[in-house]
Amino acid sequence: VRPFQRSAMAAFAASMATPMRVVAPVARSASVVRGVSLGAQIRPGAASGARFRAVKGLALHRPRSSSSSPSGVISIRADASAAVPFNLPPSGLNGKAMTFPLKADFPTRSEVLASIPADCFKKDTLKSMMYAAVSTAMTLACGVLAYTFIPMQWVFLPAWIAYAAVTGTVATGCWVVAHECGHNAFSDNRTLQDAVGYFLHSLLLVPYFSWQRSHAVHHSRTNHLTEGETHVPYVKGELKGNLNLNLKESIGESPFAIVQLFAHLVFGWPAYLLTGATGGSSRGVTNHFIPSINTGPLELFPGSWKNKVWMSDIGVAAVAAGLGFLGS
Repeated sequence: VRPFQRSAMAAFAASMATPMRVVAPVARSASVVRGVSLGAQIRPGAASGARFRAVKGLALHRPRSSSSSPSGVISIRADASAAVPFNLPPSGLNGKAMTFPLKADFPTRSEVLASIPADCFKKDTLKSMMYAAVSTAMTLACGVLAYTFIPMQWVFLPAWIAYAAVTGTVATGCWVVAHECGHNAFSDNRTLQDAVGYFLHSLLLVPYFSWQRSHAVHHSRTNHLTEGETHVPYVKGELKGNLNLNLKESIGESPFAIVQLFAHLVFGWPAYLLTGATGGSSRGVTNHFIPSINTGPLELFPGSWKNKVWMSDIGVAAVAAGLGFLGS
């Protein structure tokens, strides 16, 4: 088993509680479940007494007799400290989500890029600027209309809440344009691109360069259980994982889903910028405004990125000061 497969599956097993039962449909006579060997001891399921044999450490064969298991289902058990079994029924893809193909089965990066039409890589600066101008104009129009027709009085609070919902939705266009700037997809002119991204994100109180860096890390480490930058699943045995698991067990799954939805939509964005919430353990607590706050072994803002973080702070601080002046 390759090291990354071993570590990923070991973390998966530990986080989901083991001994575990991996359920997947298989052919009647041969194995189609790959990559589930953890490099640790593989034993038969406690109930079935079935035997499996590994093929190059990457495949398991269905037991010859599985009378105690459902038709088309196999089970494996992986060593871990927990002792609560769980079941994973086949998905709409008939268990393909549980397979781990060999690296050779995937196309190379160059093969993927070669299959994309060349015009998809061409950046149209004029069209990009048009999108930026339209989104900015629509957002400013919402503000002007509200300033003109909604009095700054408590009795009009419902109207201001409605304004916030509408304008926030419209302003997402500006956020997405700046997002493309951060991805280097806006223009071949890097100076213009960063200027537009910096301006739009600063208006939305987003630290442009800080987010540009962390978002790039997010894409390069997507689905990594320790180095992922955002939306990393909680791992059982760690502080966040245990807190969320205990909360779910105490209040039930549906109320827990509501709590998660509220927390992500209301507090998620500022919590991420200020503490690196939902990030992996490799960087620990991070801060998009103060680059020195980094409690993990990996650095989120190395080298010259620290100065770019401070540059981002200037834009956000200027907009915040302007908002304070307008509101005074």
